[in-house]
Amino acid sequence: MVSRYSIVQYVPNPIADERINIGVLAFDNDRVCVRFLSHWERVKRFGMEDIHFLKDFASRMEDAAADGLLFPGDSPNETPKQERLIRVAQNWFNSIQLTEPRGSLDDVDSLLADIADTCLLEPPEKPKPRDRAFAVQMTRSKIKNVLGDAAKDLVKSNYPLSGYRTKHKFDVVVANGQPYFAAQGISFKVQVKETLQDSISWKISDVKKCYPDFPLAVVTLPPNPKYPAHNKLERNYQKVTSMYSKLGADILTEDNMGPWVKDHLKPIDTTTMEPI
Repeated sequence: MVSRYSIVQYVPNPIADERINIGVLAFDNDRVCVRFLSHWERVKRFGMEDIHFLKDFASRMEDAAADGLLFPGDSPNETPKQERLIRVAQNWFNSIQLTEPRGSLDDVDSLLADIADTCLLEPPEKPKPRDRAFAVQMTRSKIKNVLGDAAKDLVKSNYPLSGYRTKHKFDVVVANGQPYFAAQGISFKVQVKETLQDSISWKISDVKKCYPDFPLAVVTLPPNPKYPAHNKLERNYQKVTSMYSKLGADILTEDNMGPWVKDHLKPIDTTTMEPI
């Protein structure tokens, strides 16, 4: 079955006929699919006007496609889809225009993906900063991966651990009525506040004073050697992790965290979370 596609374009000044692609439409006799830009900043700069009407049109196009229609106001009849679209392409002269449909032997989904990748220019995704929030997320994810299906019942985020003087909350605690081990995430790829460093030290020392053998891990993201301030961050990393280690915590990274979790699960039946 032949598929066809059309490009949805924004033409802020039809007289100047300058245009920018904002969406793509792919269809065959049975299906209609559309995709629009995810980021509209470039379009706004191009048109130098409020573009809410474009986003509204995109939303209405998506609703129309869900109903098997080519565009808002499309009315199914005996006229083939491509001919209805050709009429629109030839007669819409406002700031939203569609190109005349072209054919393809690809299925609708493949065609839509291919044309979108070619014609819809999106800014490159900014990499997420590997900060403390990332370290915490990574720590939780690694532990859940090891635990598998049991993770939903065993991984705790705000589980209080008793220390000698007070209770403390670690980023991740594996527990089932009683705690089995805990982990705290920290990133040295960015400047670490002294208050955070001291807070983690206090947690470790107070819990270890009460329970010297309780497994505690500090999961670290070491400094990036390519970062301009690497030497300074590296010195602080060595200093702080050495202090945590002396207080009784195991210092881990992404690479050795999985084995650490598995080692501390060995004495435990993860189906019942009872000592073996």
